Amino acid sequence: MKLTYPICCGVDVHKTFLVATVITSDGIIPHYHQKRFSTFYSGLVAFKQ
Repeated sequence: MKLTYPICCGVDVHKTFLVATVITSDGIIPHYHQKRFSTFYSGLVAFKQ
């Protein structure tokens, strides 16, 4: 299978928090990195960065 995007991000939006998952691939094996952010202003600024 041909790799289309080597780096992708998905965001799961809830009422009080966001969960961002970044998937990177070095060849065949994907690596997942998750981080949870608050929906308050400071959490949204951290998510943006």
